[in-house]
Amino acid sequence: MSPTRIPTLIAALALAASPGNAGADDKSSAFSLGGLLFGDLYHLPNHHLPEGDGATGVVLRRGYLTGNAKFDSGWFGRLRVEVNQSGEFETYDFEADVKDAYIGYRFEHHQLMVGLQPSLTFDFIESIWSMRYLMRTPADLQGVPSRDTGVSLKGRINDSWSYRAMVGVGAEFGAESGDGENTMAALNWALNENWSLDFYVDHERRPGPNDNTTGQVFAGYKAEGLRFGAQYLYRDRDSNAQGELASAFVVKNVGEKIRMTGRIDRIMEPSPKGDNISYIPFDPTAKATLYLAGLEYKVSDNLYVTPNTIVISYDRNDDGARPNTDFYLRLTVFVDFE
Repeated sequence: MSPTRIPTLIAALALAASPGNAGADDKSSAFSLGGLLFGDLYHLPNHHLPEGDGATGVVLRRGYLTGNAKFDSGWFGRLRVEVNQSGEFETYDFEADVKDAYIGYRFEHHQLMVGLQPSLTFDFIESIWSMRYLMRTPADLQGVPSRDTGVSLKGRINDSWSYRAMVGVGAEFGAESGDGENTMAALNWALNENWSLDFYVDHERRPGPNDNTTGQVFAGYKAEGLRFGAQYLYRDRDSNAQGELASAFVVKNVGEKIRMTGRIDRIMEPSPKGDNISYIPFDPTAKATLYLAGLEYKVSDNLYVTPNTIVISYDRNDDGARPNTDFYLRLTVFVDFE
């Protein structure tokens, strides 16, 4: 990204994140423009990486400028641009890319979408977790792409069951597109108005002996003032170590403007992406357990401030050594005009 374009992009994001441009409540408009930003003030008292040990800094993890179109005929679309700071601790560069670019059509209880769009691996989990600004879902964090370019079909089978299916073409397009042709399918069972079970499978075809197959089950609960969920994911990789993880979280209102959250992720094989994970790298040689705790304060309808801490503890690796525990102290700010 050219340095001369950075001020222009930031100005565009700021313009989008203004009440006059939100447009979400304008029912007569077929087009809306919105934006959001989130980032951290952080200090790391301890870390397995030398450059992370003792680091202190400020980072803009994400900024989105989003245009949505919706028409009475059933057609809709989205174009979302992402800006972020990537790099090592205390040293970051701005990057910009396309996050979403799709068109879709709704008919009866179904919708068809074509283009760069959210993948199905953790779209439902995110709808229960709903705090991606604080921490990505476990599979997302461990390197499963959050976007794919392709064709998806979603809909309702009956009052209890719904489905999601997608074929990704593996195009190198957008911020986090998949690497290969990917076939995804999911079934969701709504046991009642609060409880849901979600079953997901996929198969990604990659060049050479590098195919990936994923199976996942997730149980979620969502009610006024309380949400929690648990998932198990197994990923069979032809080319390297298997991926296996389990996770549980809870988000609970404890006041009119305060809610607390806690999450535990257990990585039962060394992280496949390891030190290449942005902002929260994992030691790639050992199994790990991540603990997250935070207390979110709603300053206004558009501004949230969340003191939080992350601790990643490691098992002993194959050499018998235990990597240093990662300890993050963060103040996360979330500005939302979408």
